[in-house]
Amino acid sequence: MSSKEVTFQKIAVAIAFSPRCEAMVAEARMLQQTFHSQLIFIHVGKQSLQEEQYLKHLLHRFNLDGDTNEVIWREGEPVETIIEICQSKQIDLLVAGALERESILKYFLGGVSRQLSRKVKCSMLMLTEPNIHPNGFKHIVVEGTDHPKTENTISIAVEIARAFQSQTVDIIQESDLSKLALIRSDDFKENEADEHKEALLKEEDEKLEEILRCTDCGELKINTERIEGKPGYVISQYARQKEADLLVVNSPDKPMNLLDRVFPHDIEYALADLPCNLLIVHPKDAE
Repeated sequence: MSSKEVTFQKIAVAIAFSPRCEAMVAEARMLQQTFHSQLIFIHVGKQSLQEEQYLKHLLHRFNLDGDTNEVIWREGEPVETIIEICQSKQIDLLVAGALERESILKYFLGGVSRQLSRKVKCSMLMLTEPNIHPNGFKHIVVEGTDHPKTENTISIAVEIARAFQSQTVDIIQESDLSKLALIRSDDFKENEADEHKEALLKEEDEKLEEILRCTDCGELKINTERIEGKPGYVISQYARQKEADLLVVNSPDKPMNLLDRVFPHDIEYALADLPCNLLIVHPKDAE
């Protein structure tokens, strides 16, 4: 599949005038060149002449000051303002910088990037270490959970991998130990419980195989692996151990709140301590 067919036609980049601003613009240029996207740079805060000139200089330096791209300055509450702009501009992908780990207080209150990841209704890429000389994504880890969103998530991950000529794509199927334990607690004899468990796992494997058959993987090296443990935690640890540079997961099924941070599950494990760059894929038909 050509990178021109990728679904990220409009990419919004949240800009803060921090030491990483230049690197974020460089990453934005790489994404635009790869996916042939329109870029919309968003800064929430008072528009000063100094910052305006600095951003113009950066955009000119990276050849991003053409008519195709747009800069939006807006005052207001950062999270809600960015969400409103993403909705009005029909953004496909929001890109923001994010620290690997925030302080406990900031995590529970919610930093801007993490709040956006829980609320925004488009896909979101959180860059943990934006680079002035981006290298793309060479090792991608993808959620392979048995879920209606997974087929789209894998498809997007494969498109990205092909566009960046990634060396490895690992699709991880997480087996929830608590759910498997429920099988044993039901009215099954021990051998029947084992057979029921094996049947469920086989069904999940067949669904994943069907997804991959229907996805244009080209010559990509695709690995699939099943790991038992807490969903979200398992795949985050795997991505960290394998030193992946992009983790791709499904978007949350419901709005996340403080209780999800106090009692983490699924995506909150990754948000608590980002193992690498994180892409949260939000299906367009779910908007």
